[in-house]
Amino acid sequence: MSALAGTPADVPGNRRQRAARAVDAALRGGVLGAAVAAVAWLIAGALAGTAFVFLVIGTIALAAWVVLRGSAPVAFWVGLAIAWAIVIVERAVVQENGGLWVAGASWLGMVVAARRAGISNWALPLLAYPVLLGVLVVAADQPLDDPWGSSWLWVPAVLGPVIGARTLLNPSPRD
Repeated sequence: MSALAGTPADVPGNRRQRAARAVDAALRGGVLGAAVAAVAWLIAGALAGTAFVFLVIGTIALAAWVVLRGSAPVAFWVGLAIAWAIVIVERAVVQENGGLWVAGASWLGMVVAARRAGISNWALPLLAYPVLLGVLVVAADQPLDDPWGSSWLWVPAVLGPVIGARTLLNPSPRD
């Protein structure tokens, strides 16, 4: 008999129930986005670390070649320099700002999930609160990429208000 009643998403409910469904979906989307981005960040770090080891070995091998043979083709030096530049850029852009990437993916997942859950049009601007947080960080004369010592503080800053809204709208998620 309960299979005929439909899922909670099929039942219209009152405003509070619809808002609770949208907030639950937003939280799930935000956590999913954060998890996917964190795994991608870890994989990028592992690949960059492996590339670093191979570049050190390649640099030593090229230096040994120069010592033993007297010179090496310019293409080898150019290739080695380009590979080092790629690893350095990856380190600066991806690894140093991992929290920003994960928070951005979390925010994007939250917005997409809230839209799919049918968030009200008047509430859409409320999803832009990370922009307000960024303005506050800049106004506090702190670096946007590393506020208060860690870019990872952006992840709870993005997910925290959604967790608070979920607690207000549905204090016991089991019910």
